[in-house]
Amino acid sequence: MSFALFKNVALGFFLVCSSMLLFEPGLHAFQDNLIGQLENAVKKAVASAEPSVGCILVSRSPQYKELGAVPLDNMPGKLGGFVPPIEQQKRPRKPLENPRSSLDLSDPETYPDSFGTGVVVDSSGLILTMAHVVKDAVKIYVRFPGGKGSYADIHALDGRSDLAVLRLIEKIPDLKPLKIGDASNLKKGQFLIHLSNPYASGFYDGSPSVGWGMLSNLRRKWNNQTADADRTQVPLYQYGTLLQLNTVVKPGASGGALLTMDGSWVGILASIAGWPGADSSEGYAVPLDINHRKIIEVLIKGEEVEYGFLGVQMAAGVRNVKVAQVSERSPAFRAGIYQGDTIVAINGQVVDTPDDLFLHIGSTLAGNIAQVEVVGVVGNQTRVVQVKLAKYLSSLPVIASNQRAPVLGITVDYSSLLAQRPFGVNQWGRGVPDSVLIKDVLPGSPADIAKLQSGKLISRVDNTPVSSPAEFYKAMAKVIDSVALTIIQTDGVQQEVVVLKKN
Repeated sequence: MSFALFKNVALGFFLVCSSMLLFEPGLHAFQDNLIGQLENAVKKAVASAEPSVGCILVSRSPQYKELGAVPLDNMPGKLGGFVPPIEQQKRPRKPLENPRSSLDLSDPETYPDSFGTGVVVDSSGLILTMAHVVKDAVKIYVRFPGGKGSYADIHALDGRSDLAVLRLIEKIPDLKPLKIGDASNLKKGQFLIHLSNPYASGFYDGSPSVGWGMLSNLRRKWNNQTADADRTQVPLYQYGTLLQLNTVVKPGASGGALLTMDGSWVGILASIAGWPGADSSEGYAVPLDINHRKIIEVLIKGEEVEYGFLGVQMAAGVRNVKVAQVSERSPAFRAGIYQGDTIVAINGQVVDTPDDLFLHIGSTLAGNIAQVEVVGVVGNQTRVVQVKLAKYLSSLPVIASNQRAPVLGITVDYSSLLAQRPFGVNQWGRGVPDSVLIKDVLPGSPADIAKLQSGKLISRVDNTPVSSPAEFYKAMAKVIDSVALTIIQTDGVQQEVVVLKKN
């Protein structure tokens, strides 16, 4: 059933109910038909999506450490499975024994420390959920309808979007990924279905519960404190991304699927109990709009989500965003955005507030081109500027299982991270020059032998200028026996360092 048809069915149903006292004879069959169509639409959507929704069980017990079943420091997301010691396997549980005392989350009788919901996004065993569901997890187990399940690793996690993708350790046959829909066409008043595991009964069989409600509002904020907040610690939903529902989302429902009446997956349920400004009678969901779909695509690949950085300071005007200052050598500076310009749109999305700017620039992601529409300070003329974005500095948690392998012992990052350090730490007063930042140097590697250090800047690989990690790794792939790297000191002095491929 399409949404338009559903609205007609629902409207007809209410009209029938209100007029039954006057026209009761002959209307019962019509009323039953309308209700039947509504029920069939809901049942069809649920039947299609239910196999893709699992219950996520989380343990944070310190006891795993005693058994050596904890992740390595350099592999924080690789949590691994768990096989109980032989003596525990043979010992039956006592009648009054605390079910939390068991460490085996695969046992349906075990109570986890917390639980949530996840949705299959790839048949290989990738599960999308909210990052706060698996916060500080030592072990994770995912149970699907019918009781089948597996322990899981954190494939990728992004604290800024509060999204995470898990990877099942054991292969589960016939996993059905739920196709990601588009939330951009959602309207206030639209009826929506949700599938999640808000109750403890989901531990046992993994069967999600069904609910439904109305979309109360769009682009809701977590709170209104972004102006005074440290934006490096601000999640995206604080910029006004959330869908507001007229139904409560319980803690275990976080990560659940929000569906339209025709079964399209348009949102991820987010329990916000205890969050500032939360109303106990309402619920929220992260929309599967263009911004969040791009983020999810990166997480599915197991990579870090690198948010876009423009390099302007803003003074909020009556409408739109006026540029108070442009950081020297920043993407905005190089693209020709000037002090006094007013930014009115990003990639066709209207910009009314600094929050809008942070949301749309960040979600364009580093290394991509943002179409920035500005009204000039002189002449009031509108122009569109193409800006290649650098990387935004975020202090929120990140886990990425798929990272670039070191080249000659070097891993690099965007040099724009240096320009965003607090005053007194940032030594690049006139902006950071085109370059990449050395992130790590492996001990004993060719780079280490050449005395390269993390925190230094590389502007050239042989004769090739590099200003992004992608350009650096592309240039380094051509190295045969040795490479000359141009290092920039904080005083602007350049030094050439030769790194031998074999020592």
